[in-house]
Amino acid sequence: MNVMKQDSPQKDRIVDLDVIRGFALIGIFLVNITMFFQEAGVSPTALPDNNWIQIFATGKFYAIFSLLFGAGSALFLTRAKAKNQPYSLYVRRMIVLLLIGLLHASVWGGDILQLYAIIGLVLLLLHKVPSKWLLTISFSLHVLGIIANILIYDYLYGGKENMPLFLNILQLITSLLSVLVYFIEGFSLMNMDILTRLKCRPKLHAALIAVLSSIAIVGVSIQFTTSSAKLSFSLLAILQPFLTLTYMLILIAMLKNKTGSFLLKPFKSYGKMAMSNYLGQTVVGMFILPLFINTFQPAFLMIGICLLTWIVQIILSNVWLQYFYFGPIEWIWRCLTYLKMMPIRKTNRNN
Repeated sequence: MNVMKQDSPQKDRIVDLDVIRGFALIGIFLVNITMFFQEAGVSPTALPDNNWIQIFATGKFYAIFSLLFGAGSALFLTRAKAKNQPYSLYVRRMIVLLLIGLLHASVWGGDILQLYAIIGLVLLLLHKVPSKWLLTISFSLHVLGIIANILIYDYLYGGKENMPLFLNILQLITSLLSVLVYFIEGFSLMNMDILTRLKCRPKLHAALIAVLSSIAIVGVSIQFTTSSAKLSFSLLAILQPFLTLTYMLILIAMLKNKTGSFLLKPFKSYGKMAMSNYLGQTVVGMFILPLFINTFQPAFLMIGICLLTWIVQIILSNVWLQYFYFGPIEWIWRCLTYLKMMPIRKTNRNN
């Protein structure tokens, strides 16, 4: 694995995960921005067509974030076990995350941290189940979720009445488990050391990118050209895991070479401060965006606020981590998890 070499409290962080997490933050804000506009009182009809966001971003970047959270949970439990630390440390970590999520939800209803904390506790119950079994179960749930989405379309949007009970149950189960599935997959793949395996088998890595991206390209092309709303809706569900994995595999491939690593380097700090930046996006969406609603056209403001937020957050993250080990929210989370003041300021700026 590409492991950071640094004299810091986080010397075993995996660079790849931070970079991918930073990339996911870009897409998450792109998806959430329309909701922030609606919170500010802008009608959806006044916003530019977001079909391309729906196709390329909606669901995919939260899926990446969920995969990485599952992977992070696997790392935390593995390292805690190696240090003979009790499970109570992990439980406290999730409880603190839940409290942060509750505070965030009091500002914005789109909070995801509460759900992550609850699912993180569920992972603790599953962590001793063999990873291959968990992966098989999660893939099966993916398939069930896709089938459910296709079958319920006519009842939800086609005007068909009296949805069968089994479809109601199937929809409920797959909806409740949709985030858990990605958590389990990230958790299982990290325990199976998938990053190292991909780096040791470049031909397999290249083949996976070729196959998955080909499927995604064909599917997306159909979405943009079809006149069938049902087909487009069905493809959204079918293509989500394919696009999610394609994005991640391409990023991992880029990180293998110098040019790719150089281009993605700014995302390392951005992803390392993921929670601070995620909450910072809410500050922008809820408190800064409304100040300009009546000044600029929605389309121009949407593009401008996204670009400025990404640029400013990436720059601030890289500057901040030159002087500090953690982002401000990450530091608070860590202190409350370990119930002690953790070092935050770097004494040696070469870290």
